[in-house]
Amino acid sequence: MVNGNWTIAETVELFTMCENARQCGESLSTAFRAMAEKTARSVNSVRNYYYSQAKTFELVPEVAERLGIKHAAVERERFVPFTDGEVRKLIEGVLIAKGEGKSVRRAIYEMANGDAKTALRYQNKYRSALKSHRDLVDEIAASLKSRGVKCGAYAKSDPDNFTRLTEYIAALDESRVGKFLSLIEKLT
Repeated sequence: MVNGNWTIAETVELFTMCENARQCGESLSTAFRAMAEKTARSVNSVRNYYYSQAKTFELVPEVAERLGIKHAAVERERFVPFTDGEVRKLIEGVLIAKGEGKSVRRAIYEMANGDAKTALRYQNKYRSALKSHRDLVDEIAASLKSRGVKCGAYAKSDPDNFTRLTEYIAALDESRVGKFLSLIEKLT
């Protein structure tokens, strides 16, 4: 692959690999990974291309037919977005459960009534909220605290190891910094 464009042969091969995976009872991810390796594309790029082409083939089945692609229907559940209320309820539920000493995973599992698929959906949304909607999480935590509800801590950020190390060193007094550097020298 020289650029991001797909050839007809690659498209046919991708759909063939996906059909073979289906027939073997494997997930489409297996085919996506194999095609990604073969074409030096990312797995996400292959997956996105597959679904966009599958949608096109659904709209214009004659094209798929001419290419010899038999199974081009999109077989995935409809994406159901969270409502604002559901997001708030999810975040609030996790923060309250953390205040009770439960882990995020346990809280989500309980909120999903033990359904693994629902739990994964909740977990992804919670992580997304922590990463991309921090102001909402902060707002909900402040609201819980103002109502006197015990609220568990949530990660303010995920510092990398370098940041952690520099913060650790900065907190040391001068005599300990010297000892720490001596220890590091011995390890290298």
